[in-house]
Amino acid sequence: MLSNTIKQVRLSKGLTQKFVTNGYLSQANYSKFEKGTIEITASALIGILNNLNLELEELLFIDNDYQYLEKEKIYREFFRTPVKNQNLLEKYVSKSDNYLANTTDELITFIRKISLILIETIKNNDIYFNKEQARNLLDVFAKKEHLYIKDLYVINSIFFLFPIETAHLTMEYIERALKKYGDFQSVNRLEVNLRMNYSLMLLKEGLEEMALQQLKIALPLVQNYKLSVQMGILYIRMGICNNNLKIPVEVNYINKGIAILEVLEETELLTSMTLEINRYLK
Repeated sequence: MLSNTIKQVRLSKGLTQKFVTNGYLSQANYSKFEKGTIEITASALIGILNNLNLELEELLFIDNDYQYLEKEKIYREFFRTPVKNQNLLEKYVSKSDNYLANTTDELITFIRKISLILIETIKNNDIYFNKEQARNLLDVFAKKEHLYIKDLYVINSIFFLFPIETAHLTMEYIERALKKYGDFQSVNRLEVNLRMNYSLMLLKEGLEEMALQQLKIALPLVQNYKLSVQMGILYIRMGICNNNLKIPVEVNYINKGIAILEVLEETELLTSMTLEINRYLK
């Protein structure tokens, strides 16, 4: 029970009932809550967790014997499933079906739909989503009044598979959501990944001006959060864009990016970025 878990956390931190209920609930009612004899409001629960310095996600994790709940396990497993492994994708769909047989969940249903489309692309020997498949996914985004953080993580994991026309429209939805979240939790790091993925898609299409714009937006976020690996990649791509657009700059961004990756001993990534330089530098 959540009430018992909260009690154990409170005791382990050496906090009194009076302290954790301050301003949110009477001590008498809180005592009843810990005993499991009454329920409390969501606002009271959030206030108590705030006084305990405990996030709701962590509480649920502890309450489930230090394991993620089944829904969270399925959600997280999607990001560990290779997008081009049909066998693993089919197993993932089967797990999703089992979960959805007993409940209704928009997010898991959405991820299941993505997995089925990924399986279809494999069967058709495609590398990317075709326009119809991408349009079907875009329609899902369009019907949502708001893209939440978990939606954005799912989109980021498949964004590189979109045709460029769909990617442009999808990015419009993404940017509206990012604007609302500001610097909430890990959103800025997610924004960096999204813009970096988009920049590469634009480079592939020869749209260097648009790619450079995305990289310039990402640069202060990368610098602020000291994302060294992403900084190396970003500088290399900025260098490619500046070169192809014949923009005079005082800094050799390509060499600067390579130097960062060398210091970090990112050997495989350095090899990948060298291929990127050879492919897109004009």
